[in-house]
Amino acid sequence: MSAAVPSIELKGVRKRFGSAVAVDGVDLTIGDGEFFALLGPSGCGKTTLLRMIAGFEFPDSGRVLVEGKDVARVPPNERPVNMVFQHYALFPHMTVADNVAFGLRMKRLPQDEVVDRAAEGLRTVRLESLGGRYPHQLSGGQQQRVALARALVNRPEVLLLDEPLAALDERLRQDMRVELKALQAKVGISFVFVTHDQEEALALADRIAVMRAGRIEQVGTPQEVYEAPATRFVADFVGVSNLLPGAVVEVEPLLMEAEGGTRRALLEVGGLGRVSAFLMNGARAGDSVTLCLRPERIHLASDGSEAELENRVPGIVQSTVFLGGEVRYRVMTASGRELDAHEISSPLRPVRRPGERVLVQWRAEDARPVRE
Repeated sequence: MSAAVPSIELKGVRKRFGSAVAVDGVDLTIGDGEFFALLGPSGCGKTTLLRMIAGFEFPDSGRVLVEGKDVARVPPNERPVNMVFQHYALFPHMTVADNVAFGLRMKRLPQDEVVDRAAEGLRTVRLESLGGRYPHQLSGGQQQRVALARALVNRPEVLLLDEPLAALDERLRQDMRVELKALQAKVGISFVFVTHDQEEALALADRIAVMRAGRIEQVGTPQEVYEAPATRFVADFVGVSNLLPGAVVEVEPLLMEAEGGTRRALLEVGGLGRVSAFLMNGARAGDSVTLCLRPERIHLASDGSEAELENRVPGIVQSTVFLGGEVRYRVMTASGRELDAHEISSPLRPVRRPGERVLVQWRAEDARPVRE
């Protein structure tokens, strides 16, 4: 395939179910060999979008291109994609090896080729010694790997995964994230997976599309989506945020282009007073803005200590949650606004108790503007 041709392109894709709009004019490009996540809450349209790529649903309008070919009306078995479902859909009466070989036999490939490719698939997911077992004799993680092997032996150009880790317990999900990322790097094809789990998307994906009500709110790398959310919804859905409505009081001249075309601004934020932040260069005095301030960007100091950062407001600790490696605080500022603050725990830093007076501090560049 030419490097210029993406694995998947969606152009103006729409899908209705009765009066409900499931997908509303989505444009999206997924690159060759990319690990791509569709992230969003239940009902946002992400699974419908995946099913249209797979061919299990046809769009009402728009184009679905796989490897440069429009497959919007092509049945699933004629598309160069394979799908792994949330509940694996393994045949309980078949051995692991026969489950993996099932699709190859349906294609009526020579028996020697079927055996070789099934064995190769099991080696790829490191289950070569379990080919003679049945699904009920495997752990959840092993069943998931069988489902992956069964999809990969068909040698698809794109692998689609619908909530692939949702049925696993938390520890196994964490282990399988590592397995899945390593597997995608090994086989080198595009993976597109649906999840409502923000941590899963951040850990696995090269890029993420955050969806809401059938539309894409933002596409970017995990760091871009987390550090520079484009909308209030993304800031609230991905991670924990303090969302601070305010107004621009004064904007300084444009900073260096290397800084991304941002300007330092003075804002009036309800409950905090005047604070400094970096805004995109279109901001003007008088504009209303919402700032996203992540809890881990807040630094707490003892009240009355020397201030270190440009933004600082006094407050009182309302609640403390110790989580081993992290301490989570809820702080009420002197002017009545509640803020979440997260600190890495350390034996050199005592845990602050409710009622303790603190100074809440953060850097101007750590508060980012978002649109509604």
